[in-house]
Amino acid sequence: MINETAVRCFLSLADTLSFSNTAKQIYLTQQSVSNIVSNLEEDLGFRLFVRTHHHVSLTKAGEIFCDLFTRFSAEFDSVSQNVREYYDGIFNTLRVGYLEWLEISDRVGGAVKQLRAERPSVKYMGERHSQYDLIELFLARKLDIIITYSEFAPKGVGINKCKALDTPLVLLVSPDNPAVSLGATVDDFRNEPFIKAAGSHETHTASRNRAKRQCRELGFAPSEIIIAPNLESAYLATELGQGVLVSTMLSRMSLHSELVCYDIGKTEQLQCFWHEDTENPAVESFISYIERAAAREPAQTRRPAANRAARRETGSRYASGAGE
Repeated sequence: MINETAVRCFLSLADTLSFSNTAKQIYLTQQSVSNIVSNLEEDLGFRLFVRTHHHVSLTKAGEIFCDLFTRFSAEFDSVSQNVREYYDGIFNTLRVGYLEWLEISDRVGGAVKQLRAERPSVKYMGERHSQYDLIELFLARKLDIIITYSEFAPKGVGINKCKALDTPLVLLVSPDNPAVSLGATVDDFRNEPFIKAAGSHETHTASRNRAKRQCRELGFAPSEIIIAPNLESAYLATELGQGVLVSTMLSRMSLHSELVCYDIGKTEQLQCFWHEDTENPAVESFISYIERAAAREPAQTRRPAANRAARRETGSRYASGAGE
């Protein structure tokens, strides 16, 4: 049978023309070398060496196969090196992407810490991207895992998902809105103009449909739906009193803006997505940490600190139906 050992033995003998020297080079006995070469000749159907009591030499067939196996050996080594480097890159790097405006460092940080304890050689690379770029990079296999909201789930076969965490939905209102008061609730704003940020590379119609669907789910009947070109513009429009905005407590802008937050009483789920056929073992480890954390922790309830303007109006920047 032609195998790597037979080829190595043949090439060594073709170079040394000595059974004893070949045996030393490849750590076999002379008898083993002789048997391997004889079996190779039988498999190929040609004598490869001329053997006498005084010397060993290549036959014409031996010269031809020596050239073939030399080229094969060099190409095999090159391919093996490339494959080794490829898998070194896969096994030693974990690329995780998430929406650019999410504040999930606590949850991700815990999983990364556990991953490093189990696999110290793995290099973690966290990347923030827009919703469109996040999906495109994931589908192009340039990200191992993405964390985003279920409404932005990537489409395709062979994509796994799991819950990352739940976070409360909040209604954001300008502190200058006349309806803002200590006893105000979400019900006081259900008919206000509803602001929705357009998704990346999303048509205006698709954005309006998303806004209408969310209004139905939350029981809102807005006098107008306003589609802002992006999330930053949606927050600016809300700050200027043009309408109200539904967001989550994981939004960095929700955490740090001057808007008044009203607890809607519902949660939004963040999910992890990864390719079912991934060969990166770090993906499975990271996902297991995320799943365990999601199973034992309640919904994210972190709330932003109060600010002076909201305290004057409502007593707290974060208000709820119960009038906390």
